[in-house]
Amino acid sequence: MLSLAGVSKRYGPQVVLDEVVWSIPDGARVGLAGPNGAGKSTLLKMIAGRLEPDAGTIAMPRGARVGYLPQHILGLGGTSVLDHALEAFADLHELERRREDLEHQLATVDPSADDYQAIMDRYMAVCEEWDLRGRYDLESETETVLRGLGFQDGDMDKDVGALSGGWQMRVALAQVLLRRPDVLLLDEPTNYLDLEARNWLEEFLASYPGTVVLVAHDRYFLDVAVDRIAEVLHGKVTDYAMNYSRYLEERETRLELARAAYENQKEEIERIESFISRFRYQASKAALVQSRIKQLERIDRLPPPDGHAERVLRIKLPEAPRGGRITLTLHGAKKQYGEREVYGGIDVAIERGLKVALVGPNGAGKTTLLKLLAGVLALDGGTRELGHNVRLGYFAQDHAESLNGDRTVLNEMLSVSDVETAPQVRGLLGAFLFSGDAVDKRVGVLSGGERSRLALAKLLLEPSNCLLLDEPTNHLDLAAKEVLLDALLSYGGTVVIVAHDRYILDRLPTQIIEVGHGQAVRWHGNYEDYLRQKAAAEAAAVARAAAPAAKGGKPAAAAGRSKR
Repeated sequence: MLSLAGVSKRYGPQVVLDEVVWSIPDGARVGLAGPNGAGKSTLLKMIAGRLEPDAGTIAMPRGARVGYLPQHILGLGGTSVLDHALEAFADLHELERRREDLEHQLATVDPSADDYQAIMDRYMAVCEEWDLRGRYDLESETETVLRGLGFQDGDMDKDVGALSGGWQMRVALAQVLLRRPDVLLLDEPTNYLDLEARNWLEEFLASYPGTVVLVAHDRYFLDVAVDRIAEVLHGKVTDYAMNYSRYLEERETRLELARAAYENQKEEIERIESFISRFRYQASKAALVQSRIKQLERIDRLPPPDGHAERVLRIKLPEAPRGGRITLTLHGAKKQYGEREVYGGIDVAIERGLKVALVGPNGAGKTTLLKLLAGVLALDGGTRELGHNVRLGYFAQDHAESLNGDRTVLNEMLSVSDVETAPQVRGLLGAFLFSGDAVDKRVGVLSGGERSRLALAKLLLEPSNCLLLDEPTNHLDLAAKEVLLDALLSYGGTVVIVAHDRYILDRLPTQIIEVGHGQAVRWHGNYEDYLRQKAAAEAAAVARAAAPAAKGGKPAAAAGRSKR
């Protein structure tokens, strides 16, 4: 069992962890929850041995191997994707080399020699460890994990250094998973994964034999990938033996009980103080007054519970005047990059008020379709029509590059606000993790994630009746995602979104457009509805194809799926 006893950590005057006492059962899958800056990443780093606690001890099972994936990996390169992932087995290769060396010694040393038994003991220990940890066909296993995380066969020989930061993180994740450590520590592993890769990782972790502790800003992932939640808040860790959704309910119940207990105690203290005040100077009540004073001194006063919960923020998106019934249309749209044809003549119509999600595997053309709809990418054929009185708001993955680096965060937001939206600026910045002195930071010194959050907050201040959003949740924590989701659900305009957050895809869309193989197929409902309908359609197609064969005839060709 992994356990922490009296662990404390501070950065300057800020106490991040305060005498934490916490234990994790062997084989548990734990999700760390808590607001941004509460100390989740600090806790992972200390368990991983990358950071020393200021006080206290961290005890690990004897001989336990720890694997750690930080939030950011820099400087990978010089090896291929496959070779870098295969480095996960360096210790197994060393173990095999030791076994072969000991086998050679046993073959050359006289059995009657004094050191023969010592060599035999070492050999038996190495063989025992190999029996426990040895694996075969390592290259095949590595390729399976890499494919699960989204790599294609043609990617295996690419230099890791030539990949984007997100794909480098996937290689690093593959290497950590392939090591199969006894304690697996993952800091936001889903940040750069698409839906297919997240689904694969969920299944991988579900059958993982070791202990898993992770930080993730994906509510659906936390519901299916972990069986315990450890809340990091106000320097303490509180354990909940349940998934994330049940944890939220349980936390609210505990908070209500704490509020009730606090209010009851407060009323009791006020009643006692009132009695003391009223009869303090009456000699006949002196004994009773002294008794009440002692009673007051014995009370263990409960802290106000309000600070225990995160403040729930609500934002209302400004809307432009009502537009026409059809917001955006593509007729016979074509797009290709060099020899690769992405779309060969698709028709897409987005109606007013719809919430549409674009889904499909990595590289299928989701971002390309969004850019075609936004008009920022030229068509190679076909036409694009913007509906009557439509005002677009477009958030791209590189939208942060358009920010003014010389302005402060607050001034950048105020540059697009008006009389009506100006009062919302600070609340919106707070929702997107800019509070206190952070609003006075110069935009030019912000990290990439901070700039992305600011660009999204700025877009949401500008009146529009159609929002086109490309992965807007990438750099948001769970609380900020809830704020954005709540705002989009109450937004009266049209939304077209690319997102890899399953919780949002299950809550927000009223339609799904599946892209891939040069097509754009419409499905009604949210992502869960889409999966169910697609599975039913595929099962029906298989049944139709099998029916003639069962009667002795030839199988019919599978019918192409029509647009919905």
